[in-house]
Amino acid sequence: MDLQKDYKLYSQSTSAVIGLKDTIEFNVVFYGQKDYIFSFCTDKNLYPVNFRLIDPDTSELLYDNSGDRYLESLSIGFDVTRRLNIQVNVLGGISGKGDLKDYTGCLGILFQCKNYGN
Repeated sequence: MDLQKDYKLYSQSTSAVIGLKDTIEFNVVFYGQKDYIFSFCTDKNLYPVNFRLIDPDTSELLYDNSGDRYLESLSIGFDVTRRLNIQVNVLGGISGKGDLKDYTGCLGILFQCKNYGN
């Protein structure tokens, strides 16, 4: 997870401990007139990471990366300031490492941003 050229680290970047049974939800404010890149990483045994963007006012599902083969980064722009709930869980299916039901690891979320037009 490297910073992209012209993007700055957004202070809402975070990390948490996660296991296969966990769903973690983050409530994040994104400011208008900015482009963002969301990047997710976890322990190699817990991939893939599934994340969903949800409108906190309507509970509408805005995006689910399972429809994009669990991509790990997403670029998105906001014209106006808005809050999003980001639900994250890990599936632990690609390591082939047997029983992971009690296994935990780190989940990292890097938010990067830049002003429109930069």
